Amino acid sequence: MTAHVCRQCSADVSVLRLDRVEGENSGIHVTIEGLPVLDCSNGHRRFPTPDFPLEFIRHLVESEALDGVTPAVQKGLFRKRLLCPACGKELSSVAEDRRNGRAHVAVPEGDPVAVEVIVPLYRCPACDKQASEPESGLQRDVMQAVANAFRSAEIPPG
Repeated sequence: MTAHVCRQCSADVSVLRLDRVEGENSGIHVTIEGLPVLDCSNGHRRFPTPDFPLEFIRHLVESEALDGVTPAVQKGLFRKRLLCPACGKELSSVAEDRRNGRAHVAVPEGDPVAVEVIVPLYRCPACDKQASEPESGLQRDVMQAVANAFRSAEIPPG
């Protein structure tokens, strides 16, 4: 049953669930399984609703996918440094580990979508704790990784 027509060619569209879509940005890797898109017989795709991308990202950031990730503290105006949130010492500049988080993200009128987020972690040489990039950068990079995943599935932004 289709309730929409393609904006590009006026063909009927149906909801298609994409098996696996991946994107990456600044070391953050996102894998989305079961992403719903509207697809026509001529291969044109679009999101189910105009606000779908922003709502999806908002639900992802609020989900348990990023639980267990402790953001670093960023200091410095010109030479930015990442500091351990536990002891305040400077973190290693090279990611030494990764945190894999999974979540099921709610989408309008459908089953939740499975998402895996892999976040690079930096180790503190003083107390051995691990932290990700600062929260603002983490959210920005997750958002860009999701946008790259959408782009890889050839879903236009508008």
